[in-house]
Amino acid sequence: MRKGARCELSYKLLVGGVAIFFSIILLTAYIFFLKNQGLVDSADIKIREQQMNPFLMGAASYFIDFLLLKRLVASSLIQGLMFCYTTNTLLIALITNWWKVSVHTTAISGPLVALAYQFGSVVFPFFGLIPLVGASRLIFKRHTLAQVIVGVVIGVLMTALQIQFFFN
Repeated sequence: MRKGARCELSYKLLVGGVAIFFSIILLTAYIFFLKNQGLVDSADIKIREQQMNPFLMGAASYFIDFLLLKRLVASSLIQGLMFCYTTNTLLIALITNWWKVSVHTTAISGPLVALAYQFGSVVFPFFGLIPLVGASRLIFKRHTLAQVIVGVVIGVLMTALQIQFFFN
């Protein structure tokens, strides 16, 4: 392996590690900390009133991730995803004060939009995952149809607008 390839691999591992740590590991640990402290009922956080702290922590973590990835000069796609996660999470947190939104449908639809901007129509078949995730939220009685639809609308529209204006 040539030295440049090794450096490129190291860089990709660093960028991936930063993204995974701040968007998955840190947030998962925080939710389990809240559960251990008795501040949330379960790792699912089914009770709307208990969701605010995890949402705010998530938004802060995503924003720190965005700033670090920007500093690392990561691809605009991954920077854009973290920026969108930040703002979409803040919007959902705001709405959650009055009403519950399906975070799962937002979480599947937003990244698919970003991937479609990056890779084009090859991503379109994966949009079939959105109704599957939405149906699971309905089957498990975690959300109403309106809450699922609003989650998709936030994921699709907010991500598309942000990618178009800030990262395209």
